[in-house]
Amino acid sequence: MKHTYLLPYKFKRIGMWMFIPFCAMCLWCIISGELEFDYFHIPALAICVQDLFENPSILEVVKNDPINEIAMLGFLVSLCFIALSKERDEDEMTGQIRMSSLVWSLWITAVVLAFGILFFYQFSFLYFCFSAIYFVFLLYILKFNITMHKVRRVEK
Repeated sequence: MKHTYLLPYKFKRIGMWMFIPFCAMCLWCIISGELEFDYFHIPALAICVQDLFENPSILEVVKNDPINEIAMLGFLVSLCFIALSKERDEDEMTGQIRMSSLVWSLWITAVVLAFGILFFYQFSFLYFCFSAIYFVFLLYILKFNITMHKVRRVEK
């Protein structure tokens, strides 16, 4: 029995519509340099809280501004919808292109992460880590769609 773990094609369109506002929100959080805003704070359960000069505490309710979490989760969900949705014309060759694109994006991401580990420090490393979380998805989507475009162009 052949299992496919891909979402239906309509999720790709949903992901593309979600991508624009959540990408803008994430870029705004990174470019503005503010990861916490003073708009509103809500109680949130934190698994581990560690202040600079205090001992870490486990399972604590803290006041948190959820804007950056909403932006990052929305961006992640949109990338998952785009990357993990079927194509209209899904076949065995598409699966092969998916696999090679994923391996390629993992290798490139590993090189970029090694570069970042060696050359970014302090808060710039934190911003780099926030961005690197999504890098494998972005590279995969780019590589897969460029390859699929080339294949479709040759088939016509």
